[in-house]
Amino acid sequence: MPTEPLCVFEHEKLRVGERGFTRTHFKRLLAWNEANGYKYFSAGPSSIKFAQYVGVIQVGDLVIEILPKADATGDEKTWQQALLDMLSLVHDLPLSSTTESHLHKRRSSILDFFFGLYLEDVYGLVRRGLVKKYHHTTGNQAVWKGRLHWPGHLKENLIRKERFHVVHQVYDRDHVLHALLKRALSIIAGTTLDPLLQGKAKDLSAAFEDVDDRLLTTAAINRIKLSRKTEPYARAVRLAQMIVLDHAPDLKGGRSNLIGLVFDMNQLFERVVLKLMRRSASRYPELAISGQDSRRFWGTKTIRPDIVIRRGEEVVQIIDTKWKVPSNGKPSDDDLKQMYVYNLQFGSTQSMLLYPHTATATIVSEAYEEWTWAERRNHGCTMEHIQLFDPKSGNVIRGACDTLLATIART
Repeated sequence: MPTEPLCVFEHEKLRVGERGFTRTHFKRLLAWNEANGYKYFSAGPSSIKFAQYVGVIQVGDLVIEILPKADATGDEKTWQQALLDMLSLVHDLPLSSTTESHLHKRRSSILDFFFGLYLEDVYGLVRRGLVKKYHHTTGNQAVWKGRLHWPGHLKENLIRKERFHVVHQVYDRDHVLHALLKRALSIIAGTTLDPLLQGKAKDLSAAFEDVDDRLLTTAAINRIKLSRKTEPYARAVRLAQMIVLDHAPDLKGGRSNLIGLVFDMNQLFERVVLKLMRRSASRYPELAISGQDSRRFWGTKTIRPDIVIRRGEEVVQIIDTKWKVPSNGKPSDDDLKQMYVYNLQFGSTQSMLLYPHTATATIVSEAYEEWTWAERRNHGCTMEHIQLFDPKSGNVIRGACDTLLATIART
């Protein structure tokens, strides 16, 4: 049975000696955080303080779940469900009632959810039959096939007239796509604390016995492209990329393997809101919604608002999502200056800072002062909040943007 995950919230501090967190875990996490540019947490002599990244980290036998939390309400299960539902919405992952029940009853971790989903996808691919592809191979053969590889032939067959070192094309299942799937299966088998998932990973690995192990660099993995023939591999490949790229193996010996599937909560909140906005926009065909719309700002520098809403050529609203509770119920000076620039550069009369809903949320709408050096033009910024989660279940409310977009559509 899997051990119970250690649950913390973003920006929370975890000290050595608390809840099974040992100095061995602490040192391994420090090395992993250093290799990733110190972005996941800050560290003290015997503690770490998590940043805005949420997800799950497994170091040796310890599973740490880092959960989001907009305010002081809600328990671990509610926010675990909120995180899972956000990830399922953004990454198009199925989250069934069976999955939710499995997580709550067995106290499995979010990592088990990703592992289990990946194993189901690979099992489906194996049942349908793994795709074969053409690729070139080099080797010493008794029969001449393809073209002669002179450097290898002169080195190996100078006195062996009956052999040929050739480069030829083969059509089989030994290609980089399957090497990636095989590597992810190996990581799951060697990492998961769930014996059921471990057994499934080992069983599925047998289907890839004829696939050679390859050096899978980040560049090689990111170069993988799917064709019409391999389109059914899409989600399995996406999950495999996450698993392989976020795995930090024991390279020196004596250290624990580590895998972390973590996500920037600011980006996750932005992508969820954008997805829900586009869902709500189906009622307003006159509105076009884009994300990360880039505009030149100074020299080669650009600015990119999170969401831009247009009616034809007119920009009717610019939205920047902020996963935080505004201090004193008001936006910061930096945020207001940022929206001011967006209005000017995009020619918008209205922008919005969109925060998660909290018990103390207030709506603020103010106009910027008139320009003194150019054509006078009224424009302003509104501070709004979105009730993104069902307070009881933690599920993302699919119609959370309906009212907000209806108001924008009337402008």
